[in-house]
Amino acid sequence: MIRKIILSAVIATATVAGLTATPSTVEAASPGTFNRDRHRVRFEVQVRHRGHWETYGTYRDRDEARRVVRMLERQGRDARIEVERDRW
Repeated sequence: MIRKIILSAVIATATVAGLTATPSTVEAASPGTFNRDRHRVRFEVQVRHRGHWETYGTYRDRDEARRVVRMLERQGRDARIEVERDRW
């Protein structure tokens, strides 16, 4: 019986704490601004070729660009990521 009361109190406390924390996280990052900025950013993977940088590929996702850079570095090539933001 006491175990059920303690468990109920813990669940109620966690629920209340979760509800009070939600508004601050929503205000911190509004999804509209994030999505709008996300579509205006491109990640360009560049590879050094004969003393200058050439574009290997352009990606919308930073993780995909990092994966390609790691693959190129494993092949012994010098690679980097350039972030391009579209203008208004």
